[in-house]
Amino acid sequence: MMELENFLKEFGRQLKTKRKQMGLSQVTAAQNMRIDYRHYQNIEGGKINLRLDTLIKLVRFYNLDKAGRPFSLDGCLDLLATDSKTIAPVSGGEDNWSLLYHHFVEGGHAGYITLNSRSKLVENINAKLVESLGYRNASDITGQSLQNLMAPENAATINEFIVNHEADGMSKPFIVTLRAHAPAFAIPMMTVMKSKEDKVGGDDRLECIFFDRKTLEDEGYRLKEIMLGYQQFMDLIPQLKVV
Repeated sequence: MMELENFLKEFGRQLKTKRKQMGLSQVTAAQNMRIDYRHYQNIEGGKINLRLDTLIKLVRFYNLDKAGRPFSLDGCLDLLATDSKTIAPVSGGEDNWSLLYHHFVEGGHAGYITLNSRSKLVENINAKLVESLGYRNASDITGQSLQNLMAPENAATINEFIVNHEADGMSKPFIVTLRAHAPAFAIPMMTVMKSKEDKVGGDDRLECIFFDRKTLEDEGYRLKEIMLGYQQFMDLIPQLKVV
């Protein structure tokens, strides 16, 4: 593990050096690679492990695999492969949610919001979902009611989950129709939700991850690895195949 940690720190330093040579900010570099900004910050800081597709994306963007450079893509892939526990599928709901959040939300592939279960107001929303819905800033959505973002039948489904949820329980995937900012069309997405008990504030939080059609096409294999029964769910609900 120490060898892996040392590699991640050194790799992060190389990324930072190359980025500055190219005259890019962290925000600009992350946007160009379609990586979540905070996730990219952690990568440069050597604080987080890397998925193979993210590693390759970074190597290609910074052109690190040229002949004569000290960086070895093959060596890095071999080293990362030794830490297979980080991508192994698990059966526990909490672990599954953590894997979904890490791969899809932190990786910039999926939308994410948190709601106050009592008021049903949006408390946080990530940049991916803000962009997907056609808004300019998260502040345009934060504080809005759930009903303002979704079709009425979807809001009813989420309300039912809130009423009947168990602490830290995770929902099965289902389809929602999000209302994009005018004049954009309504956008169907697949979502999974998880309740989070707030022992301090008293009001539980509801976390929601949203998968658009492109994510389902490009990252469906990873979804199958993490979510047990995902493929069977896809077969039962044909709408997901055309989201």
